[in-house]
Amino acid sequence: MTPEALSSYPQIQELHVAQVVGYLQETHWISVSHPSPRLLVFEKGVDDRGKPIQIVLPSKDDYEDTPYLLAKAVNLLSVLESVTFQEIVNAIGAFAHVS
Repeated sequence: MTPEALSSYPQIQELHVAQVVGYLQETHWISVSHPSPRLLVFEKGVDDRGKPIQIVLPSKDDYEDTPYLLAKAVNLLSVLESVTFQEIVNAIGAFAHVS
């Protein structure tokens, strides 16, 4: 399913940027600088062309495209970790309750 479709899922609507950032930090993604203060960028590993794999998040929950960017991040994580979209959402949610 596309991030556009996934962004309307209630599970995505309930996620917060800080939760996803916490999960990325816990799973050893590295924060990299970006010229826009509106975006947070994380990298981990490289793709099959040798380019860094990046996850781009909004810096705030209240941007219009926040659900889309969160869905895109969760979708990529599910592919990279070979688990379902819902398992990543659950892991992010569980991590957020521990912190």
